[in-house]
Amino acid sequence: MRIRQFHDPRLSIWQSAVDEVLAKKLVAAQQKTPAAAPAAVTTAARPDTSHPAVQEAASYCAAIDDDKSLSELTSGPPTAAGVAHTLSYCSVAAMKLAEAILTHNQQDCQRYRDELGKFTDCDPLYAEAAEKYAEYFIAQCKKIPYRVHQNLEDFVIDGKLPPKARVAILGDWGTGQAIARKVLQQIAGKAPDVVIHLGDIYYSGTDFEVQTYFYGPWTQILDLTHRGIPTFTLAGNHDMYSGGVAYYNLIDRLGQPASYFCLRNDDWQFLAMDTGLHDSNPTAAGTTATYLEDTELAWHQDKINKAGNRRTILLSHHQPFTANEAIDGREINLRLYPQVSGFFPHAALWLWGHEHNFVIYEPYMGLERGRCIGHAAFPVGIDEIASQPKFPNVPVKRTDENGKSLTLGVNGGLYNHGYVVMDLDGPSAKVYYFQDSDENTPLFQETIP
Repeated sequence: MRIRQFHDPRLSIWQSAVDEVLAKKLVAAQQKTPAAAPAAVTTAARPDTSHPAVQEAASYCAAIDDDKSLSELTSGPPTAAGVAHTLSYCSVAAMKLAEAILTHNQQDCQRYRDELGKFTDCDPLYAEAAEKYAEYFIAQCKKIPYRVHQNLEDFVIDGKLPPKARVAILGDWGTGQAIARKVLQQIAGKAPDVVIHLGDIYYSGTDFEVQTYFYGPWTQILDLTHRGIPTFTLAGNHDMYSGGVAYYNLIDRLGQPASYFCLRNDDWQFLAMDTGLHDSNPTAAGTTATYLEDTELAWHQDKINKAGNRRTILLSHHQPFTANEAIDGREINLRLYPQVSGFFPHAALWLWGHEHNFVIYEPYMGLERGRCIGHAAFPVGIDEIASQPKFPNVPVKRTDENGKSLTLGVNGGLYNHGYVVMDLDGPSAKVYYFQDSDENTPLFQETIP
C-alpha cells in the first residue's frame, strides 16, 4: 500500500494524528523508552504503510472523500470477542471521540472511549490519536501566522546567491519515506550552493511531521550544520492544514524571512510566491482555486518592475495551469492567472509542484517556460496518471512525431522521482531535470540564454 494524501485538511489532520501516535509508539518499543520522551523521535522514517492503523486511517479518509455515509463505514459496534467490522470503524469511533473532546461533551467522551477500548478490538492508539486530532484541529481553525512585508525591500535576500551558483529545486518532498532521503542524498552529492523546496510536508504539516520528516533529515543529509548553505521551503497547502505555525517555526530555523521572498544576485532573482495560504480552508476540501494576497502581489510586482538586468525565475507550490489535473474544474487557475499573467513576459522560467508529476510545458498563455516538478518523493502509480492529458489544449513537451509526451521512467509500477539542478553562470543558466534512477544523465535539459 502506498502513502495516500487528501486535499481535505480534516482528513489530512486525521492521518497526521494516527501517524504521530503510531510513530512514537514504534520508536518507544524499539528504544524501550516512554513514548512521551522528548527525544524519542527525531528523524524516524514514517511508519510503514502496511501497518493496519495506517491502512485503516487511509481507508476511512478515502471513504469520506468519496462521500460515503457513516452507515456505509461501519457494521455496528464490534466486540472484543472478534466480531468483524469494516476497516474504517475504528477511525469513525475515534472521530466521534474527537468531536466530543472539541465540544467538551464528557458523556460522549466516555462513551466513545469505551467503544474504542473495552467494547472493541480497536488499537488503543485511536483514542490517543483522537486527542491529537482535536489538538491539531483547534490549531487549524486559528489564523495562519502569515507574514506581511512592511517595506518593499523586506524579504529580499542578497549575498546568498553567488554569481556562479548551483541551485537545486524539488517539490512535494516531505513524505518522510526512504525515497525522499535518496533524492536528497543525490542532490547533496551534486554540491549545491542553494536548495529550495516548493512545499508540502505530509500529511498536514504538524510540529511532529515538520521536525521528523523534514527538518531532521533535511539538515542531516544536506549537512547544514557544517556546510551552512542557504535552504528555503515554500508554503504548500499541506503545510497550512494544521494551522501553519509549524511551517513558520521551520522557516525561522532555516533563516528564511517569510513564506514569500526574493533571492537574488546581480543577474538573477528567484521570486518565491505563497500560494498555500489560500488552499487551507477545512470547509473547501481543496476544491477552490488559490490566489495571492493583494499585498504580496504588489510586492512581487515591485520586484518585477525593479529587476533591471536581472532575469526572473518564478517559484510556487501551486500551478497557474495544468494539462492533467483540474483546478476548480478548469485547466487554468482563474484566480491566480489574472494576478500573475503580467509577470509572464518577464519570467525566464516558472517552476511549481502540487501535482506529483513531471511535466515540461511548451509556451502557453504568454509563459515561455512552465515546468511542473512535484515528483520529488510522493509515490505515484502508473495507473494514477492518464495516458492522455485531461486538457489536451494545454501543450506539453513531446518526444516524438507520434505525439508521445516526455514522461518519467517507471520502476516497480511506480513513476520515478526527481529534482532540478540549475547552474547559473553570470547572465546565463543551464537547467537539468534528473530522475532518481539516473543521477548522472538528465531526462531533460535546457539553456536559458
